[in-house]
Amino acid sequence: MRGRTLALVALAAHLALPLRAEVALPSGLEAALLEGFVELQPDGARWGRFRYVMPALAEGADFDAVQQDFSALCEGQALPMLEAAGETVALVVVSLMDKPMEFGQSDPGTVQYFESFAIRDGRCIWEEF
Repeated sequence: MRGRTLALVALAAHLALPLRAEVALPSGLEAALLEGFVELQPDGARWGRFRYVMPALAEGADFDAVQQDFSALCEGQALPMLEAAGETVALVVVSLMDKPMEFGQSDPGTVQYFESFAIRDGRCIWEEF
């Protein structure tokens, strides 16, 4: 996976600058940005990956409780950060996890949810994985 990832440290730094550490969401819960980066796919497509830590997932918040948060994070966080960094992507993947975990790793004890969004006309359009 590392070979396909554009390790854009500068992007991650730009992404984190205009944000508060924690973001209030439609669910009423909070999430903190862990990292944001652009990943180059084998077909040449560029995907934005935005990974958030949401401790409430460990306390029982399930997917249904946070479902609306994904589009809020894509529209209100990912797109503005990508634009500020001068990045264009075809797809944004937003992930929520109950604790920090390295990208590409799995841990059966960690709760993680993902949603993907095609980017069209400056909008996040939900796409089924």
